[in-house]
Formats: sequence, structure tokens, C-alpha cells
Amino acid sequence: MMVAMVRWAIGVSVLSATLLWVASPAVGAGWVAWVALVPVAAVVLGKAGTVAARLAVPLAYALYLELLLVPALPFGLAEGQWGDAAIPVMVGDSPVVPVAVVAIPLFGLLLYLVRFGEPWGAELVGPRLATAVSVVVPAAAWVALELVRVKLDPGGAWGPLFLTQADTPASELAALGGPWLITFAIVACNYGLAFAIVRRRLAPALVPATAVAAALFVAPALDGDVDDRGSVTVAAVQPGYDTAEDEEQPRLLRHWEDGSFNLAARDLIRDLGGMTRRAARDGAELVVWPEAVTFVDLLERHRARTRLSEVARAARVPIVAPYFDHVSRSGAAVVARPGGSVSGPRPKQRPMWFLGEAGTEAPAPRPIAAADVSVGTLLGIDVQDPNPARTLAAEDSDLVASSTHDWRQLATQHRALASLHAVAAGVPVVKADWRYGSAIYDREGEALADAGEDRRRTIVAAEVSPGAPTPYALAGDIVGWASSALAIAAWLAASVPRLATRRRAPRWDSAAGRL
Repeated sequence: MMVAMVRWAIGVSVLSATLLWVASPAVGAGWVAWVALVPVAAVVLGKAGTVAARLAVPLAYALYLELLLVPALPFGLAEGQWGDAAIPVMVGDSPVVPVAVVAIPLFGLLLYLVRFGEPWGAELVGPRLATAVSVVVPAAAWVALELVRVKLDPGGAWGPLFLTQADTPASELAALGGPWLITFAIVACNYGLAFAIVRRRLAPALVPATAVAAALFVAPALDGDVDDRGSVTVAAVQPGYDTAEDEEQPRLLRHWEDGSFNLAARDLIRDLGGMTRRAARDGAELVVWPEAVTFVDLLERHRARTRLSEVARAARVPIVAPYFDHVSRSGAAVVARPGGSVSGPRPKQRPMWFLGEAGTEAPAPRPIAAADVSVGTLLGIDVQDPNPARTLAAEDSDLVASSTHDWRQLATQHRALASLHAVAAGVPVVKADWRYGSAIYDREGEALADAGEDRRRTIVAAEVSPGAPTPYALAGDIVGWASSALAIAAWLAASVPRLATRRRAPRWDSAAGRL
């Protein structure tokens, strides 16, 4: 009987994992997320206390990550980029093998050990409260998991439930409570529906669904008003090549080796400068370049800084120019202004230590004055965490520039993150990448200009209205931290008595043949 139940749990785990993958940005059917967890939640609620109930959700989550990460971590990922990969690699200079074979299974085991997905503490309260606990606690636990992954896990761009709603009306929830409110709503609705199926009661499904509908109705009224300072035309430059691919641009990258990065900076600034002048002739009032345009500190190298200033002066537009200093192994962005001045640096918030970047703690993000607009900068995986964009919006940034250096699969995730964080923070986001997915999103998360997900050399430009902080931008990650506190309290309440019972349990005396 137990074997059959475990097989059933494995089957529904595979089903839920597949549905989550279909809902993710990798496929794009976001509405599926609202029913994806029902199969495993039904096992948890209907088979409470069994191995099957304990296994279902952790296995589904681990399989979901496998479906996302295995095809998304190509071999050769770190080769020729920032430096030697800091995490162990087995094949082709890519973390795909240790991630798929070691990291994800260990992560799934950890979730199994803490009984993730179970309604912790439901057995400690009365029948009426148990229904609420069975819906609210798993939702809070899932938010806590995503909060930890997004803020600490370098692979946290893959798998958050909130990311499934980047292109759906449910993204409006992010303006109220950040992406954490989206995750909470998805899990609560799934568990409510599962509870209704298992116990044959309609109320557990109707209550969370009604609450979500009410929040979506209220969200536009509580959102900040669009700023009345007028619109600005922005452009994102997508060069169409990678600085590590010598065969793609041999003329431009002839100096791309240690000891000649200053010469490489000259060539790259010349190339992107030509695209910038073209964008300015077409009406752009601000131009954003992709991440790590140079491998030298633009403030320390006089020749590179002078060339950048000349481009801004000739184009008559401010330029957001990110760089990566190969000496300190750290990244930052500056703004070159038409008058010839160059702003102070705005450091990268989340250094990619796993690809060789220095992991120094960056100061809180601050906007930069660029002509008539105030610009916040995000570099690389800074966009993974909604908090930097939220902070910039709260500091009165008119828009946020997200400069990236993506591979194709990561570009899909970063596009969804940029769109969702535009809604959450209430500011337009300009995403500029070297090869894939450059786009401009308004404060509602709608793409005003889009280079698409194919590799190409292009410029995307659009007119955007400056944003205004949302309730989430002003309040911060309250929903995330409150959910985490609730989940921890529920887990302790359920686990401490269980551990105490185990300690008090009588032991078999083999010598006496009795307990």
C-alpha cells in the first residue's frame, strides 16, 4: 500500500513540475501556475502524515528546477568571460552537471527534511482554523523559500512562481506587495482549490480567489500617479556580439586580451559610439549601453574616459556606460553627459562571485542625474532581486537602466524580471544587452520597444513617462519578511513537539526483551 502511495506521489509530482515549467517564462503559459500545484497539494492535504505527502511538493520543486536549469546552463558558459568559474565544473566549463546532479537533488532533500509544502501546525489548532492554516502556511513557506533564493541563490532567476505572471494581469499585485504577494496568491489559490477537492468544500477555494480578485481591483487605485514632468525618449544599444567571441568581431576585438584592455575599450567605445549617434539622430535623449562595455575602470583610465566623453558630446545625449575593472574584478556604471562630465560610479549590487567577480558589499543604489532625467542603474543579475529597483524608485529615479550580458536562456528570465519589476517599482525599465532581448518597458510592464529574443545587432528606442513609486516601492519587502516570519513560527510550532515526542518515546531493551 505504501509503495503504491509513493508511486502516486511521484506521478503527481511529475505532473505539477511539468505544469510549473509550462507556466514559466521558458514556455510562457502563465495562467497554468494557478492550477499547477493542485495535484501535489491534494496529496499533501489528503494523505497527511504519510511519506507520499512529505515527498510530493519537494520532488515537484526539484523536478521543476531540473526542467528549467538543465537546458538553460549551456556548456562553455564561463569560458572567456569574467574569469574562472568559482564553483566546481565538470564538463565544458559549465556548472550544468554539478547543478543538475548534485545541487538540485541536495536542495530537494533539504525541502523533504523540513516537510516543505505541508501545512505546518494545522494539527495544533481547531478544525475551523486548520482550514486557514492549510492554505496560508504553505503560501507563506513558498514566499520564504523564494525570498531566500532570490536574495542569496545565484540561480534564483529560475523558478520563482511570481515570474510566471510577468505577462499577465496578475502582475499588478506586485505594485501592492512586491512579487512576494504574487507568489503568496498563487500558492494560496492552489491549496484552496486542492482543499476544496479533497474535503468537498467550496469555501476554501472561493476565499483566496475572491481576495486576489479584490486586490487586482484595488491595485490601480492605490498605485502612484504618473509623473507630470513630461516624457523622454530612451534607447538601448544592442551590439549583437559577445566580447569573448573573437571569431564574431575580429576587427573590434583584436586587443581583447590581458594587457591591452585599454585599447579594446577604445575600439568598443568607437563601435557603440556610432550606434549611439544614430540613436540620437533618431530622437533619443538618453542612451543605455550593455554591461561591461570596457574591462577597465572608465574613471581611472584617462584615454577611455576621454573617448567616452567625446561620444556623449558628439551625440549630444547622456550615455549610461557600464564597465568591469579587471584589476579589482568589480563592475559599475557611470553616466557620460553631453557637456563632457562623467558621473561617479554606481557599483553592481550583486557581483557574480560564481563567475569570478569580486564579492564586495556595494552601497545602496542611488540614481544619477542625466540631463533632465534621474536614472537608476542595474547591472547583470541585479535585476534578480526586486529590492534595488524598488529602492531606486523610492529615491525618485525617473527610470531604471538594466544593463546585462546574457546568454539566450538567461535573457528570457531577465526580460520577465525587468517587466515585472517595472510594475512593482512603478518606473520604466530600459534593458540593454550585448546580444539578446534588449527592450524598453513602461511602468505597467508593457514592452514599448523590443529587440526580440534572437541574436541581432540593433537599437531599440521608445518614449517613456517618468515613473512614480508604488506602495511596494515605499513599503519594501514587508510581505516577504512577514511571510517568512509566519512560516518559521509555524514550522517551529509543528517541529518542536514532534522532536520532543521522539525524545520521550520508549526504547526497546534488547537484553530484557521489552520496552
